Amino acid sequence: MNERQADPAWLDGLCERVAYRMGLIGGVKAIVLGGSRARGTAREDSDTDLGLYYDSSESFPLEQIDAAARELDDRHTLGLVTPLGAWGPGVNGGGWLLIDGRHVDILYRDLGRVREVVEHCVRGQIEAFYQLGHPIGFQGQIYAGEIHFCRPFHDPASEIKALKLLIAKYPSKMGRALVVKHLFDAQFETDIALGPAGRGDLVYVSQCLSRACGFAVLVLYAINQRFFLNEKNSFIESASFPLRPENFHREVGATLGALGNSAAELTRSVMRMRAVVDELYGFCSERLPAGLL
Repeated sequence: MNERQADPAWLDGLCERVAYRMGLIGGVKAIVLGGSRARGTAREDSDTDLGLYYDSSESFPLEQIDAAARELDDRHTLGLVTPLGAWGPGVNGGGWLLIDGRHVDILYRDLGRVREVVEHCVRGQIEAFYQLGHPIGFQGQIYAGEIHFCRPFHDPASEIKALKLLIAKYPSKMGRALVVKHLFDAQFETDIALGPAGRGDLVYVSQCLSRACGFAVLVLYAINQRFFLNEKNSFIESASFPLRPENFHREVGATLGALGNSAAELTRSVMRMRAVVDELYGFCSERLPAGLL
């Protein structure tokens, strides 16, 4: 992975300011810095992602959250944050703020749900569900990665700290479960695309092969014991992993970059992607315990 970059001078001050103000609100259990800023991989123009962890068993005072956002935001307008669940089950709401001219994303997180999913990950139980902005579904392991990398700025009961201890190292059971599940997923997507390819169904084939690539990349993250956070840049980042089939990224790029339009061209693309997935399966078989796949 890239060497961690030094935090810009303004970052801690901004996070502390938001954490102090939002932390005054009942029901807010933690405020953490996440995303590329927490990982040290941010660009100069990257947004600042702040996770707002709440207790779903308590009331969620949206009007107080909105009032705090209005105070913090340069524009001082109301309606800057969403109700719970507005964006879906994984990223279940938040807001886009502008603070001192910098873009700050507030992302709601149900602390109890996150704790449950992280505990499942440690035991090798994985899950995913539909979520806008996540082409292969919101992967439960994202919560584990977020906890691993995040920097708490408000955690009075040390609940985030406890979860970070639980996920301090990449869970081996999670990694094995992810490899088995997503190798199957990638193979299934290439298999199911073959018939439509023969009928010239470009849209369906492109969707299947894109998903096959996404699942294969999840396998690369797992065998390299890297926490996965988002589909964005994951294919690019995985090209630098030490464990990967030599031709994987070249072949995937060439296939998705020129699927073709005719039935013959689409069929060739499906077969080419199938060969990539088969090679990845063999690559993993050599590195995992016998009989696991």
